[in-house]
Amino acid sequence: MKKFLFVWIVALFLGVGFTSCLDDDNESTPLQYLEMGIVQLGESDEIRVMTDSDLLLEFATYPVSFDYEDDQRVMIQYSVNEENTESADYDYLVDVYSVQEVRLKDVIELNEENRDTIGDDQIYINEVWVSGDFLNVDFYFYGDGEVHYINVVKDPEEQTDDASKIYLQVRHDARDDEMVERYRGVMSFRLEPLQVGDLDEVELIFKNQGFYAMPYTQIEVDYEYGVDSEE
Repeated sequence: MKKFLFVWIVALFLGVGFTSCLDDDNESTPLQYLEMGIVQLGESDEIRVMTDSDLLLEFATYPVSFDYEDDQRVMIQYSVNEENTESADYDYLVDVYSVQEVRLKDVIELNEENRDTIGDDQIYINEVWVSGDFLNVDFYFYGDGEVHYINVVKDPEEQTDDASKIYLQVRHDARDDEMVERYRGVMSFRLEPLQVGDLDEVELIFKNQGFYAMPYTQIEVDYEYGVDSEE
């Protein structure tokens, strides 16, 4: 049986595509969008999200049961209420239908202390992509209700002399849980610490590992962070 579970390290994946393009023409049924971003709480308790596509959205209506925190990473499903043409406080006023917290972590650099404890249990990688300054990983694994740990690591022994290529691994610690049911999630990882000073983009490479369950040799995604990436 396929099961979706929110555990400490997993935010539920909603199963629809992400978008960074807004079309707020008035329609009888408003278009809905799904994006990730960072919560920014205003001085007067306004709830805003800076999306990975660099749009600042202010919430007009939203789920009140969600516990909003400053700098929290979230996935929101919303429609545009109106564009803000009167001030620079935000870009769009939006109606939010659902909010999910997305677990946000740093990329871990392997060393002699953590190399043997980070975990290398089997994990299924559905997709890896970059949005803004974040690496996002859509994955699933099998378990039986225990908390699992998911990390992205950088192994110094895997790097080459080419600074424009950074080799990473997705690591999974099942903590001896039984492989009974399927759990799916999406997590994000901060990429700014991986920027190379004299470059405006790097290639993130995930070579196949023995613990990956995937039909390809490696995953390659570009991370653009220089001035040219905004054009």
